[in-house]
Amino acid sequence: MKMSYKNNIISTKNEFRTSPFGRRVFQGQTEQHDGVDIVDAGRLERAQEVWSVAVADGVVNDVHNGVLIGHGVDILHAGNILSRQYHFKTRSVLKVGDKVKKGDCIGILGTTGRSTGIHLHFGIKENSTRWNNGSFADPEPYLRGEKIIGGGSGEISGGAPEAPRPTGNGTSASTATANIKPGDKVRVINVDKNGRSVTYTGGNFKVWHSLYDVIQVSGDRIVIGIGKNVTAAVNKKDLAKV
Repeated sequence: MKMSYKNNIISTKNEFRTSPFGRRVFQGQTEQHDGVDIVDAGRLERAQEVWSVAVADGVVNDVHNGVLIGHGVDILHAGNILSRQYHFKTRSVLKVGDKVKKGDCIGILGTTGRSTGIHLHFGIKENSTRWNNGSFADPEPYLRGEKIIGGGSGEISGGAPEAPRPTGNGTSASTATANIKPGDKVRVINVDKNGRSVTYTGGNFKVWHSLYDVIQVSGDRIVIGIGKNVTAAVNKKDLAKV
């Protein structure tokens, strides 16, 4: 279905919706579709690649490469709205903490992950935080300008909360005096150039999660994990307290 969006999500501004939000049948099974699927309405005539673009100003909250969603990006916007754009052709050049402006190119439309053809999966989570809390909502009212992110009737506007941003040595100035204690929630911020792997004295581990639980504190040595399951012991300077 050819759509007329006030807030575009592809570079050609020529969105064609192939699957709406809500219950649908996919590969013979009924499921809840937590976003909308979009292609370029001129896809049969166009030879060039089409880009997904940011729906509003925001901060990159997560960069994905998963079995189901393929390459994708989550962006946190004003008003505690999180937008999700998935199935890119290649990994996005953006990194967690990068600031984006409305209309900035995010990734090339592709078919990575659980996908049957080149398209963009676009989702919205309301009442969200930097750690993907919140609930899925129909993106259509936001794309048509009937619901807003930030302030201003019919417009998506405003900035987004500042995400932890690494300095030259991979640490954040806000973590130096953080009073971290057992039970706190923290985020690992000392990552490599690909935003995935962290090295500590005594071993390596992959940063699979955006949020970790503090299990034990011994000076600057912090034991983190998921619940009571230990993931690693890291230096306090490599963590940002939520």
